[in-house]
Amino acid sequence: MIAMNQMPLSFCSSSGFKQFMSIVEPNYIICKEGAIKQRLKGLKSSVEYMIKKELKYASNVSCTTDCWSSIAQETYITVTAHFIDDQWCPKSYTLTTHKLDDRHTASNLSNQLEITFNKWDIGQKIMSVVTDNAKNVLNAVNLLDNITEKSDLTCAAHSLQLAVNNALKYDKIENLIQVCSKIVCHFKHSNLASQYLKDKQEQLGLPTESLIQSCKTRWNSIFMMLDRLYKNRCPISNVLADRSMTTAAMAHKFEVTEHQWTDVETLIKLLKPLQIMTTVFCGEKYCSSSMVRPLLNAVIQKHLKHDISDDEISEHFKTTVIRELSDRFKLLWCPSSVVTARQIASFLDPRFKDLEHEPVEAREEIRTRVKNLINEVAEISCDVQIESPVTKHHGALEFLFGDEVNSNTSDSDVQYQNYLAEPQLKFDFDALEWWKTRASKYPLIVELAKKYLGIPATSVSSERCFSTAGNIVTAKRSCLAPETSPAYYNYTTMAFLKSLKSQVNTVNLSIGELQKDESYPVRTMKNVNTSFGPAVSCVLIDIVNTRTINVFLPKAIEMSDEDIPGYNLGNVPPVSLIYRG
Repeated sequence: MIAMNQMPLSFCSSSGFKQFMSIVEPNYIICKEGAIKQRLKGLKSSVEYMIKKELKYASNVSCTTDCWSSIAQETYITVTAHFIDDQWCPKSYTLTTHKLDDRHTASNLSNQLEITFNKWDIGQKIMSVVTDNAKNVLNAVNLLDNITEKSDLTCAAHSLQLAVNNALKYDKIENLIQVCSKIVCHFKHSNLASQYLKDKQEQLGLPTESLIQSCKTRWNSIFMMLDRLYKNRCPISNVLADRSMTTAAMAHKFEVTEHQWTDVETLIKLLKPLQIMTTVFCGEKYCSSSMVRPLLNAVIQKHLKHDISDDEISEHFKTTVIRELSDRFKLLWCPSSVVTARQIASFLDPRFKDLEHEPVEAREEIRTRVKNLINEVAEISCDVQIESPVTKHHGALEFLFGDEVNSNTSDSDVQYQNYLAEPQLKFDFDALEWWKTRASKYPLIVELAKKYLGIPATSVSSERCFSTAGNIVTAKRSCLAPETSPAYYNYTTMAFLKSLKSQVNTVNLSIGELQKDESYPVRTMKNVNTSFGPAVSCVLIDIVNTRTINVFLPKAIEMSDEDIPGYNLGNVPPVSLIYRG
């Protein structure tokens, strides 16, 4: 609970927890603070070992990074790793969240990234680092030597929001947003008005929802504010029109004309596809980088296309957003343009391989670039493969034709042409599942697909750690020690272990189901009486399968009854269980 729910160490010694455990397990011995710290230390070491083991078998790794300042005005940097494993499942892990003592210069940030990469032994595997649009962070990435892809890999969601914010900088739009914000502020600061609004919502059969205030640093907050206001237009108007609740002066101050409500509806229609696209970009369970350029093109063509009926606000918004998106994502092709990682990823995604979203003159350049990359992979494969495997003939025709039947499998040109001839999938198909079933058909291209489709579209995974940070470094825990503290209960440890919630599960197994000759660190143990006699209930850490195991062991283990409670309290050195069969 301390690691996963970010509870304080004092929780275990609190009177409420003691009373709860006295009912659940009267014989439970409360752990001391020192024992809990040792458990946290061992837990962190186990998770680090598990992550390192997965990173070891990853051929390429992409990272995201961002910085954050705590309530104690201490700056932290977060780095996350992303890759596609052998089962074509996208994986992401938080590598570090540690304090920054130096200035945020490009050189210092680049040095911090290199230290993190070397700590996890992935310095030679990093192919890209996705960041926000801050100049110092972009320059820090450019200073890294081993990064193969550096251009056009800023956070797609952040770039999209910058484009939207610039489009909203229009007098009519700003005045409208200001009026709407004042209305929300009125209901947020008046308990009476807020309660009256809920009563009106119930009378009109609407959901009893609170209004949403916009925030400059929160993505899509203006859309959410306008959308919630428009849905509650009638109850809001009823409250403001009731003179027993709202004075005439306040009603005039918060008055929204019919024309303004029409403008609100227009802005909602314009902002909604951009909000949905931001959400899609931020996903981590699928390949997102390959969808960036196709989705941008689709939104521009289908949702931001100019119409003869557009009013002044629509005309300005569409023109500004299209211009901003074209500039920030380099959607237009010119003679000096270079093929980017996202363009390569789109070509390697069977849903967008025909490159219909790209300018005609760019398509051949992208295909040529990918073909050259395939040839490079083929050359490396030839250098690594020293001995050719003996060909086994499985049928009469295969025997008579000899090697000609399978000779094309390792030919890069044949693989490339066959991939071009594949029909393009519909946008809602799973690209990773498609590649998983065709790994043997395209052994050279599949390496590129795993490499480029594993790049995240945004740096949101790093920014999500800040939500965890806000729950840990609260006003009451603003002095929580950084990683330099001797005490192991610190911010960096807690932020790192929070990821256990999605990485570790618990199963019940018999001792015979344990993997033979595999070492299982013992987290806790307890003397119990079973139908087969005295036994020891142990919680083991299964590092390989990322889980914990509950198992009963026979009493014949080399630890006395007195040592077992001491082990849980941290008074006995940690041990591991090895099942010999």
